[in-house]
Amino acid sequence: MKQNKDNIYGIDIDKAWNILYQRLEKDELLIDESKYKPKERRKTLLTWIAAVAAVFIGIIFSIFYFSRIDDNSLIVKQNMENSGTLVTTLEDGSIVYLAHNASISYPTAFAKNQRKVELNGNALFCVTKDEKRPFVVKANGITIEVVGTIFAVQSSSDNSFELSVKQGKVNVHSNDNQANVSVEAGETVQLTKSGLSKSGIANCQVFNRYTDKMCFKDEKLNHIIHAINTSSNSQNIVIDESLNNRTLTVTFENDSVETMVELICLALNLEKINKQDTIFIRQALK
Repeated sequence: MKQNKDNIYGIDIDKAWNILYQRLEKDELLIDESKYKPKERRKTLLTWIAAVAAVFIGIIFSIFYFSRIDDNSLIVKQNMENSGTLVTTLEDGSIVYLAHNASISYPTAFAKNQRKVELNGNALFCVTKDEKRPFVVKANGITIEVVGTIFAVQSSSDNSFELSVKQGKVNVHSNDNQANVSVEAGETVQLTKSGLSKSGIANCQVFNRYTDKMCFKDEKLNHIIHAINTSSNSQNIVIDESLNNRTLTVTFENDSVETMVELICLALNLEKINKQDTIFIRQALK
């Protein structure tokens, strides 16, 4: 296919030149040869060319870079741990627990009308409620759509599929036969040869095994605390806002909330304060 000479690698050359001219005019880099003697013109011209080249390269890079930001590139995460789940929090606050070898891809920021992710393997989703932006999961030819709920998905490479709902309601759509099934809390749906088949039984162990051993890799502290609070029914944890973006790699295996807080404080040199049913975490006082 013929490349448009005015558009190279998605960069608008005319736009770049217009920006360049405006920049040179603003910085008074445009040459008025009448001001220079013949011997000075060569030196001035070389200096001008170098300046133009530097500015133009900077403009081209900026246009290329920011056009890539606008593309909202995908983030891909895969759990390579032999045991345990890799826990990650999406930008909307939804939590994803990836089983061994499972992977998920999602944008750095969701669209205004939809939160879409793609899953390969098994995972548990705790979706933050947002009625204006449905949460959509694509997995093995199946489309899952929810507003806010907790559900587990099993979708291996051999086209098998099973979904169990712990909380809320999930709409499941088969792309092959256009079948639609609504699955509520306590129910399970499977993909069989005849299509989607729903039962009224959901094994609670399906959900529990995702939180037995939780692995966090370079995860923000506020995301880790959010995941612990979501999976626990006991004490609530509150951290100082200044600690939100601190990152930590840590694994919890059948640990109590108190033990998890202790490990976090030891790793990041923080201190905790217990007040009734709430644990406060702050920077350790010197």
